Amino acid sequence: MIRQRMRPTEIHKQLLKVIPPERLIAGNKMPNRYRFDALRPYRPYPGIRTQGYPPTFLVRPESVEEIIQIMKIARRARIPIVPYGAGTGLMGAAIAIRGGLLVDTSLLREFEVSDEDHWVHAQAGVILEDLYNSLDEHGFLFAHDPWTRPIAMLGGGISTNSLGYLGAKYGSLGNQILAIEAVLPDGRLLKTRPAEFSSTGFDLKRLFIGTEGQFGLVTSATVRAYPKPERLALASYRFHSFEEGFEGICALRNKGIRPSMIDYGQPNPHMNTESELNLTFDGLSREVEAQLVGTDSAIEKVGGTKADERAAQEFWDHRHDIALNFAKRVAEKHYRTEPRTKFDYLNVSLPTSKILEFNSELLGITRARKVELIEAGLWQGPELFSMVLSASDSNPKLAGKRLWETSNEILRLVQDLGGCMEFCHGVGLKLAHLMEREHGLGLEVMRRMKDAVDPLGIMNPGKEAI
Repeated sequence: MIRQRMRPTEIHKQLLKVIPPERLIAGNKMPNRYRFDALRPYRPYPGIRTQGYPPTFLVRPESVEEIIQIMKIARRARIPIVPYGAGTGLMGAAIAIRGGLLVDTSLLREFEVSDEDHWVHAQAGVILEDLYNSLDEHGFLFAHDPWTRPIAMLGGGISTNSLGYLGAKYGSLGNQILAIEAVLPDGRLLKTRPAEFSSTGFDLKRLFIGTEGQFGLVTSATVRAYPKPERLALASYRFHSFEEGFEGICALRNKGIRPSMIDYGQPNPHMNTESELNLTFDGLSREVEAQLVGTDSAIEKVGGTKADERAAQEFWDHRHDIALNFAKRVAEKHYRTEPRTKFDYLNVSLPTSKILEFNSELLGITRARKVELIEAGLWQGPELFSMVLSASDSNPKLAGKRLWETSNEILRLVQDLGGCMEFCHGVGLKLAHLMEREHGLGLEVMRRMKDAVDPLGIMNPGKEAI
């Protein structure tokens, strides 16, 4: 536990030497949106406060130099630092559970496209949609396209190693990062080189990808810019069962067919309803056409049927709607009591050979625990399994407890089958208790690395169990 060295009044005075009053807010005046991220009272996290977790101070720096000075103050005061972007993270990584300084990076908005180098250098507060539009104007594709693209920021995506709708071809955001700039806990600025390949020691940029601000505060990154595809095509297919669709996705991989997006879902799995596969292909026109023909053939052989093209287009056109709805709810929602219905979102990675076994066990677990499995499916390949669960009760705490226990049983099953408990949303608060089970000795190695970089433990304490 951090032992704070300065009184809040003294910290406030120190911060005012760096940040003007209009960009510095004390805890008792904290806007509601900064009391949570997307780990809110409708989620099954034990004991989550309905009124949230206001930080001691909210600071909104406009420059890297301001962040350096803020970090030095935090180090002298031994007060926690919690990075905050758009607040769309699902696991509580951006919640100031121990107070401290919540650093809103949304004013770090500068970016520059290098046409010759095929990259964009962007600050942490740049909205992903702005990067996409700017690169499009330059004739490039910004290939990170999560559901939160209209509102999420680059720094947040890096912190969780986010995966987007084009991940089947282009990988996670971490795969697209060439270089990182970050302020370390002692206030020094670390910059890595934007080299495509390197064999000169540890890849330091990976220290900040998917680690949710544990090792420093990311201020900017250099991100790949891909050539704008000559053609983008959509296709949608229907299957009689989950197993049939899984077989179809495996058939595509076995044939070397590589869609840009694979989104496969089965609503109401307990009723064994029809499932839907939506695919996106991009690249040279002839390449795309060849993949479409090959996909039709592969899917037909496993019993799938092609759907009307309008279904695929509707899915693609509305893939970001959930982000806009989230932004609206955040602006309007004030929790006075816990919601009676709780929801959870699990995104796990398993060996392909274990997927059908896992799906069968999942159906048994949720049925036995009387938890609704709203949807289950695969994302970007046959190994990434996503599911939406819910539980309701007149007593919200009982609903939350039942869903929490069910989710934990499912995640432990994933680990027992050789898989990983999350592939795109990070660990934060919600999964920290399972980190030792996930990594074993590896967690001790992570903790030693954390202690070496952040010996005072001021960077986002209480998260990821490191």
